Amino acid sequence: MTLQVCLLAGNLVTVVLVLAYRSRYAKESTSSLFIAAKCLQISVLIVLLLTDFIDSRITATLSGLLGLAGGTTEALAILMLLGVYTTKVKRYYYLLAGFSAAVILLLIITASDEVQLRIAIASLLGSLFIIYPVYCLLMKGKNSPLQKVMGLLYCIVMMILIIGAVVGLISVPLNTHLSQLLQWSFYIGIYLLMFLGTAGFTLLSREQSYVELERVATYDELTGILNRRAFVLRARPLIAAAAKEGTAFSFLLLDVDHFKNVNDTYGHDIGDRVLKDFASKIEQQLANGDLFGRFGGEEFAVILHRADEQACDEMAERLRTAILGAVINGVPLHYTVSIGVITVMSTERITLNNLYKLSDTALYQAKQKGRNCVVRSYG
Repeated sequence: MTLQVCLLAGNLVTVVLVLAYRSRYAKESTSSLFIAAKCLQISVLIVLLLTDFIDSRITATLSGLLGLAGGTTEALAILMLLGVYTTKVKRYYYLLAGFSAAVILLLIITASDEVQLRIAIASLLGSLFIIYPVYCLLMKGKNSPLQKVMGLLYCIVMMILIIGAVVGLISVPLNTHLSQLLQWSFYIGIYLLMFLGTAGFTLLSREQSYVELERVATYDELTGILNRRAFVLRARPLIAAAAKEGTAFSFLLLDVDHFKNVNDTYGHDIGDRVLKDFASKIEQQLANGDLFGRFGGEEFAVILHRADEQACDEMAERLRTAILGAVINGVPLHYTVSIGVITVMSTERITLNNLYKLSDTALYQAKQKGRNCVVRSYG
């Protein structure tokens, strides 16, 4: 009884806090699903607290079905938050929920007095709902430390439920220490599951929000490469390290030729596609240690790590030719690029602003020479 009251109070507080948060910020489907799950779990606990006042068959049926709906909804909310909520996953959980509901109803009808058997089957069914979230948290993609720890904890809960189910299915006599251990393991597993669902969803939501904010602050929305601010922040330590070690590096300023004409002739949508095509082709030519960012409009910048003049000239020419013969939406749309470059080969530190000015002068000269070419600045 005490455990049920604690769970009820914890879930009520969670729902109130989430609703208070949603009252200020935009509502979205993931948190709505999570609130629905918590409300279903609260209804289960209320039904269990009324066991002494309602027929046991009714409370068993209601608590089983409501708990099943709550568990399914919460699992789907977490999977949606992880970005793995697909039609196939949704179909799997609906089928699993339908099967589990049928099993629970069958048990209530045919074995109404077998409390131990019901607990064992409920534990086994509960573990089935956790398997896929555990797999996603531990094994799928580049998961964060938070997701891995959550996956490990969910795995422990799953093992507790499975062990409890096995103990219950071997027909341990009631009122024995093993039977009591079964019931306690079941309630502890359910408690941990509810706690993990609440804490995990909250922490994952915060982590996802932070990741999204970092992405917006770091990457250009259209092309997906570094924006100017992020490029500058990452370029400064590279320049400082190169000066300290006395290693060469090169700075390239690229500008799409006649881009205004592209927008005026084909429209801004095609212009955006040209920029995305350009960024994609350039990025494919660069090495992992190089920096590539959009400085604004049709202007882009590249820092080639450890590239002397010869390596820089070869790369600049490769970049110039990489975009030739572009096809946008299945239609050939030829565009070119002018490039201004400068290579630094001394231990004297030069600011990024000076690099930009020198390469911009070289870029202007490339435009004057007829565009679609590379011009070097010697400082």
